[in-house]
Formats: sequence, structure tokens, C-alpha cells
Amino acid sequence: MSDVLWDLCDVSLGRSPARRLDRVSLVVRSGLTAVIGPSGAGKTSLLNLLARFERADDGKLTSHLSDDGERLSLAWVPPDFGLWPHLSVREHLQSVAPVGTSTSDVAALLTDLGLGELADADVGRLSQGERSRLAVARALCSDPAVLVMDEPLVHVDPVSLDGYWRAIREHCRQRETSLVFSTHSPEAVLREASQVICMDEGHVSFAGSVETLYAEPPSPRLARFLGPANWFGADETACWLPLGTAPEDGGNVENSGVCVRPERLDIIPTNGDGLRVRSSRQIGGLVESELEHEPTRDVRTIVHRPGSEPLDTGMLVMLRLCAVLLMCLVWAGCQQSAAGPELPVTSTRTFKMPPDGSSVPAPRSLTVSRAGELYVLDNAGRVLVYTADGTLDRQWRMPEYDVGKPEGVCILGDGTVAVADTHYHRIVVFDAVGNVLRTFGELGEGPGQFIYPVAITRDDSGHVYVAEYGGNDRIQKFTESGEFVSTFGSFGTAEGQFQRPSGIVWMARGTASQAGAASSEVALQGRRSSGTLYIADAINNRVHVFSGDGEYQRTIVDSARESSVAVDYPYDIALGPDGSLFVVEYGAGRVTQVSREGELIGRYGGVGRGEGQFYTPWGLAVDAQGRVYVADTGNHRTVELSL
Repeated sequence: MSDVLWDLCDVSLGRSPARRLDRVSLVVRSGLTAVIGPSGAGKTSLLNLLARFERADDGKLTSHLSDDGERLSLAWVPPDFGLWPHLSVREHLQSVAPVGTSTSDVAALLTDLGLGELADADVGRLSQGERSRLAVARALCSDPAVLVMDEPLVHVDPVSLDGYWRAIREHCRQRETSLVFSTHSPEAVLREASQVICMDEGHVSFAGSVETLYAEPPSPRLARFLGPANWFGADETACWLPLGTAPEDGGNVENSGVCVRPERLDIIPTNGDGLRVRSSRQIGGLVESELEHEPTRDVRTIVHRPGSEPLDTGMLVMLRLCAVLLMCLVWAGCQQSAAGPELPVTSTRTFKMPPDGSSVPAPRSLTVSRAGELYVLDNAGRVLVYTADGTLDRQWRMPEYDVGKPEGVCILGDGTVAVADTHYHRIVVFDAVGNVLRTFGELGEGPGQFIYPVAITRDDSGHVYVAEYGGNDRIQKFTESGEFVSTFGSFGTAEGQFQRPSGIVWMARGTASQAGAASSEVALQGRRSSGTLYIADAINNRVHVFSGDGEYQRTIVDSARESSVAVDYPYDIALGPDGSLFVVEYGAGRVTQVSREGELIGRYGGVGRGEGQFYTPWGLAVDAQGRVYVADTGNHRTVELSL
């Protein structure tokens, strides 16, 4: 088959002045192509032409699809599904399956699309979501060279959507099937496509790579086709981006504008002249802030990634561009980034986040108990406990969560669960089923008080260490009962100082096993308080080492040093069973493994929505078998990596 699937030249559909497509010239190539645009933009009309359901009224459409009879050239999933009322679910697939397709192949495809238990059901019994999945399963079973789908899976619940797309993706990869699909979802385009066609009022406003449209969109309107974007005109950059931007920084100066995606933009407090915060709110893994440039009275809304502290009304701030383009999407056929040796990940597994009403919350912090249970703290204020086989066993909510959600969790020596209740300035200790046993801490900057506690761990003698930020960036040490012991560290960029210490882990001397916050029984015998703390200093992009008594020892990872491993917003850190360290990078969307001396061992991931990718990951944990669990926050999932 040719690399070109269709060639359209001045194609129109419908008569003037009510044309649904107006003089469209376009080349659709093999591979994975998304068609996106608002309702009424012409997406369905374009796919109807490609599927030969309609004919052009003007212009020329040339199809280069093979019609040699060896393989079905095209399968179509129309918006109304086109199901046959007289056939069962299984019979829909059997009626289109190529000769030689086994009953087990049909059964496997039904299972992949969540229809296994409905194989003998009539179409009339199916919900809209089940019908949409059946239409997709039937098209896949026909084994076409090209698959055209008009808003597939549009009625499927968001919790299950990723698994069904994974089935489509894997089938297309194995069979080398080209896919053209329409959607309203920027996430579906970023996750599934390598090429994108933007439709707007019957015209093609953009056709090219998803990467180009994301990183260098030609206009503000086109930028928003792929999600939130900050667009600065040429006359605005001096006011809003005092540090400047340039094309090599990821900006696009075409049409006298610069596009800055949210994950490339920080808002940081400043003591001098700056922009004044009028309002700020967190939306998932991003923050939306309304800022005023006081000299000009210009007000605009900026979408950015979370900073080192909440933005209070009236605060003076400035915008800061990240040094590298973070949205390094992995397109079809591409694998991990070449930023060092890859971790030998043998398999992955996804833990689905249970819905909370109509929304699907995102995980923030993880830890693993000695029994192998995975504890997940999410941004709905819930503690979720999964068994080793991935089954959700139990869950409970924080006592309060309207003001803000917690960010850190660990298991104490007696099996109780300690949570850093960030926006309530305290630590909450639960029993294993969610009953509150005690709390300690309050708002303040003194001993035993907190601004924003975000990470917590314990040592092998039973002491608890809490990392906090908010201008009072430090580590505080307590007994397990909550009695204050000591404090160390301060806000800053010097050695031993922090800007958002967001991850902390204890390594007992003489032991190589700690699986998150739980130390080994060997370490408890004769070495009760001897060891070191490893602390992820997020905004300073480094990892510090302290003694348990708070003495600064060294910095093992520092992105400012050429000789050191570079990390991008290390948000959490965990200890492997061999004594190595795992760091999750919020900015780079990856997991990095280093030795306890800071030498790079391997990396896995990249920023994105697909398999092998993470989007603004916040936390991670490692169990006694060396399995790594990642809180893939921006993708609303927890991912297990087997090494």
C-alpha cells in the first residue's frame, strides 16, 4: 500500500452557501491520524468521504487503498455504530472475521473490549457504551488495512477508556493497520495519534504532526485544539515573560506570538516588582491563576504547573520558563527518551482509580506495606489500599479535604498509616482500616508546627521525619507518637537548603532493603538509629543526604553540576531492595534510578499519555521484590513497573 491513503484536491461537500466541506485540499497518510475540531466543524463529513459513504460534490478525491482481495481495504465505525439488530454480540464478529479466524480469537477480542460476558446478548440489551465497543470490536475483527472511526468509544466511562484504547492500539500495531479517527478530546490525540487534522467550519485549519501542533502551533486558536496553552503576543512578552523566550526554548514566534504550554511554566513569588495574583485554583495536575500586570492594568489567566507554595491573593509573582520542552511526546513507533540507559522494565500493570462521583481522581502519593499492600493517596482526599494482585481492598477519606488535598503517606512501625495532611498543617495517623487514632501539628513556623507538610517517612528507631514547604522549607523530626524532636534545613539554594523538599526516604546503615518507608527486620537488630535520609529537593532539582540527626552530608544529584545526573523536578524518592534509589521526575515524566552515590543506573518513561509515558507524576514506591509503583497523576492512574 502506498504511504498516501487519500489525496483530496479542492473537495467540497454540500452546495454553497451551506457547504459542509469547502474546497478541502489534503493528503492523508498511513499511520495514526486524528481528526479534531468543534461540533459542526466537518469531521464526520470528511470521514464519510474517506469511507465512501458520501461522494464529493466538487473537487477530486483519489483513494490509494489496496483492493487486491487479500485483506479488507477499509473498515468503518460510523457515529451511529451501524449494528445489526438480528445478530448477537459474538455473531457480529463472526460475520466479518476472515477465513481462518478461530473462536478463541473472537473471544479474546470481545474480552479486550469488555464484552466477554455479553457474547450471547442481543444488541437491544446493550447500553450505548457497550454498543460503541461492539462497533469497534467488529471493525477490528474484520482485519482491515485501514480503520476509520467516527468518535469511537464516545459513550465509554473514563475509568475504562484507557484499557480499550490500549486494545485498539495493540491490534493496529500487530496488524500494521492504519487508523483515522475523529475526536473532541485533546488527550486522545496526544495519546493515540502521530498526525492530526484540525477542522474548523468546513475547512482544514491545520494538517501535520501532533508534535508540531503541540510545541509550535501557528495561532492561539490552533494551540487550544491540543489543550491548555498560554499565548503571548510580541508586544506582551516583555511584560509577562521578563526572562524572555526564544524558538529554541520551545516558543513559536510565527504570527508574532509565543506559545508556552503549562508544563513549561512556573509561577514563583518575588520580593520585587512583579505580577499580582488576583486568584488561583488547582485543576488536576495544573494550576489556573489570574494575574494582573500592575503598570498596564492588563489582566490575564495563566495555566501553569504547581509551584513551591500556593498563590495567595495579592502575592507578587513572576513567570519562569523551564529550560527544556517537557512535553516530549512519544509517537507511534518511538520508545523511551535517550537521556541515558533504559531501565530493564519487563512488564507494566495499571491500577485503575475508582471514580469519585462523576470524576476520576488522580493519585499523589504511594507507599507499600510489609505485607505488600499498596497504599495510594489521591487528590479527592482518599486513602486507597490495593492488595498485591491489584484488587482495591478498602478505602477511606481524610477527616477534612475541602480546603486542599493531602500529599504524603507512609506506614509506621506498628502498621498504622500516617498522612501528611498538607493544607490542614498536620499529620493524621489512622489504623489499618481508616479510623483516626491521633493528629499532631498545627499552622505555624515554630517547632512542631507546619506550613505545608508534603512528605513523610520513618527510620528504623521509630522516628518520623516530615518535609514541608511554603517558605518554611525544612525537615522536622518527631517520635511516632508526635512529640517534636528536632528540625533541620531551611529555604534557599545553598548546600543543605531546600525549595520544596517533596520526597524523603530513610536508608538504614548496613541494610539494602527498605521498600518505601518500611525498614527491614535485619536493620532493627543492632542498628536502630544509624542511617541516612535522602531528600528530593524539587525546585532546586537535586537530592540531598542528611544524617538522622539532621547533619548535612552531601548532595548526590544536582542538575546545576555538569558532572551530576540531571533531574527535572524530582517530586519523590524511594529505596530499592538493592540499596539503589528511584526518583520520579514531575517535569520529565520519568523514573530515574541512581546508586546511593548518585551514579545513573537507568531511566524509564517520558512525558505523555501512552504506555511507557507519565504526565506530571507526583509519587512513587518500591516493594520488597523491586517492583516500582508510579503515581501517574496527570494520567489519573497508578502504574506498576516490573524490573
